[in-house]
Amino acid sequence: MLAAQRQNKILQILSQRHSVSVIDLAQMLDASEATIRRDITALDKKGILVKIFGGAMSCENYLTTEDKVETRQSINIKQKQSISITAANLIKPNDVVYIDAGTSTDFLVKHIHEKNAVYITNDVSHATQLISRGFKSIIIGGNMKSVTYATVGAMAIANLKRYNFTIGFLGTNGISLKAGFTTPTTEEALVKETAINHCQKAYILADSSKFGKITPVTFAPLSAATIITDKKPDASYMKYNIIVAE
Repeated sequence: MLAAQRQNKILQILSQRHSVSVIDLAQMLDASEATIRRDITALDKKGILVKIFGGAMSCENYLTTEDKVETRQSINIKQKQSISITAANLIKPNDVVYIDAGTSTDFLVKHIHEKNAVYITNDVSHATQLISRGFKSIIIGGNMKSVTYATVGAMAIANLKRYNFTIGFLGTNGISLKAGFTTPTTEEALVKETAINHCQKAYILADSSKFGKITPVTFAPLSAATIITDKKPDASYMKYNIIVAE
């Protein structure tokens, strides 16, 4: 079993029980205790579990699952509205804009007003909305996820690498000083990582509830993008680029 697979199983086990011992993990995963200790140490350094004597404990703010789009669209609506208005005003004529899949970026799509720009997205719903309103839109091909309606996989990544975006807007499931920007799956993380690396300016749209939260996979360090949020976060985050929406 690969280290990443084994570590993901450790996190799955911890999502079902508050703590687990090295001995139990070694038996459940058919691995040596030394290997399990290395895995726990690696995950602890990322801030996605807590290393304790003889085992590991789950982080209170660690999230292993993701709600469906319909559920997330009804959460923190006012905050997402203000964030999206601020983000939409950053789009200038002739921009080549990347728009990530997700509910935060869905609010952005509804507030976009710059017609003289090209909008590229990995979200089928975003592309449909943009085209219906007369904006030039391009969709990134790939395998579509049922939970988020995002296109992911090797085809999506290959397509993204062809573009040089002047500006990009992405969502995140968690923002952590230790783990950076995180998302629940490796597939989505790889797409987000590729997109950020091809943006001249990258912005993360995240309401204040995302701070201190961690999900399984890191897709970028906090220094990789400017965060647009609805409320000033804890002082420990203020060394990074943050815009508080009005």
